Amino acid sequence: MTTQSDLSPAPDPADAPAPTETAWAGFRRRFRERRAGRRREDVIFAATVAAWVAFDQITKVIVRDTLAVGEHERLAPFFRFSHFENSGGAFNLFNDTNTLLAVSAVVAIVVLGVYYLFPVIDHWIARLGLALILGGAIGNLLDRIYQGSVTDFINFNEFPAFNVADAGINIGVFLILLTLVVRDATRSAPHR
Repeated sequence: MTTQSDLSPAPDPADAPAPTETAWAGFRRRFRERRAGRRREDVIFAATVAAWVAFDQITKVIVRDTLAVGEHERLAPFFRFSHFENSGGAFNLFNDTNTLLAVSAVVAIVVLGVYYLFPVIDHWIARLGLALILGGAIGNLLDRIYQGSVTDFINFNEFPAFNVADAGINIGVFLILLTLVVRDATRSAPHR
């Protein structure tokens, strides 16, 4: 015998209440919304990073091919190209810690990438600075992986030798600090 409950139609899944959004799904949705329309900035950022890495690596190859380690080519009374292999950090600190510095560089690259995706300061000068820092970190990491040390060659008198990657990191930090100072100055200007 068939009852009325047997004849009632099955509930339509489309009529079911929408499940609440999971935290991960909400994060992904907000991330996509935030990143929408940023394709041009992303391409420029990636191109800047790649160009700085290429510039750094090309200059290091030229130095390694033209100057023996320890050899100098004076270009002016205050400046020369010198071929040094640095297994430590900046200014030859932490000598012979190549593996530790390589791991630190990987962590820094990941942090910089996350910062780019979720910027505190979203200005083209800050993005340029971040691209130079990231390009410099990648350039020096490539040296540590493939050479076992970083090639330094830009040598001003009375100043430790450095390379294009190091210059990018320092210029990038300066640009980000400049952006912070300008942003703070413009925020506080109406309060004067």
